[in-house]
Amino acid sequence: MRIFYIIIPVYNDWKSFNTLIKKIDKNIKNIKGNFKILAINDASTSRVFINKKNIDYIRSIKILNLKENCGSQKAIFLGLKYIKLKAKKSTVMIMDTDGEDDPQKIIKLIQSVKKNNDFITVAKRSKRKESFFLRSINYLRLFINFILTDNFINFGNFSAFDGKILKPILSNNNLWLAYSGGILKNYPKLRYINIDKKKRYFGFSKVSFKFLLLHSLNILSIFHKKILLRSAILIFLMLVIFKINILLLFIIVSIIFLNIVFCLKCYFGLRENKKNLVKI
Repeated sequence: MRIFYIIIPVYNDWKSFNTLIKKIDKNIKNIKGNFKILAINDASTSRVFINKKNIDYIRSIKILNLKENCGSQKAIFLGLKYIKLKAKKSTVMIMDTDGEDDPQKIIKLIQSVKKNNDFITVAKRSKRKESFFLRSINYLRLFINFILTDNFINFGNFSAFDGKILKPILSNNNLWLAYSGGILKNYPKLRYINIDKKKRYFGFSKVSFKFLLLHSLNILSIFHKKILLRSAILIFLMLVIFKINILLLFIIVSIIFLNIVFCLKCYFGLRENKKNLVKI
């Protein structure tokens, strides 16, 4: 029987997690397979509580406890590393716990993986729920990412793939920095499905300007070599076409500075994963 691993990073929001697993259970009842939930407890400070009442189709719910809070992207990376040896004959899915990833679309992702088992199926956000300001900042972020990396990364964590491709996905530590940028760099065979971003079950979105900025830096740092090459070509063209002036010098210095930031972010960011962060 096919095994389905659903990896869900959780930090304190166990109320949403319990709501989510009930909705997952409801939406998988007609899918043949052994569904296993792997909750990555990102060093929650609130009490960990799992309500298994009325759970009929999910076969197991396991909690992987992290020793310190490291964020959802790193939690996903550690969850994938944990199931790496077990996932060869399975389907792997990533979901956020807050309700913004629609459990009703699970079957759609699973069907896509079944038909395209050499691809990662990702949920492309056709509609978002953030404020106009944050949506505008996000579109600007996507545009800058596209200019610098030639990749329009308009998807998040909600995704699914055949376990047989987990090894190349984890061929290096890029996913430690950012899941979306990491899979695109390590295994760029993606299939996009338009899925609306739903409302959170409880509370307000944790997406902020600071979060978007740091997330963008992490994604860009994954592609720092490509950005360095493009920047070198751009600087060369500017020097050939334009005369040196204060504005041009400022632009060149800024480009060099940003490349240094991306390289350092990548170097020191990837060094972090050598910590033993998992408690079994």
